[in-house]
Amino acid sequence: CKSYVGRVFAKGQNLSIGAGCDTIAIVEHEILHALGFHHEQSRYDRDDYVRIVFANILSGREHNFDKVGSDNSTTHGVPYDYMSVMHYGRNAFTNGSGDTIITIDPKFQDVIGQRLEMSPSDALELNLRYNCSKS
Repeated sequence: CKSYVGRVFAKGQNLSIGAGCDTIAIVEHEILHALGFHHEQSRYDRDDYVRIVFANILSGREHNFDKVGSDNSTTHGVPYDYMSVMHYGRNAFTNGSGDTIITIDPKFQDVIGQRLEMSPSDALELNLRYNCSKS
């Protein structure tokens, strides 16, 4: 399950969607990558909302938790979204020592990483990114 972020190739790009990656939410996740979305916990303002526990991340997978600077991305003013289909779950890339993402507000700890569907904020940011109307 993977995609480049944004348009990388002039004539289009392949998305990796296969066994175990074929749910609607995972397909949405990968398409949003292709449309320019980074992971929610990679936002430049993420430290106000989550704490990344680097000691619990599998060696060699730390890059999955890099922040993307405001000079390389925009949120279009959409608030941080714990329900985003682009958010990793609490134990993404764990080395078995515990959670890799801790929400600052504990009531969201068990909702991050949902793979049901795009959230309303995902749809709003997509519409803002591509200058689309709500309809």
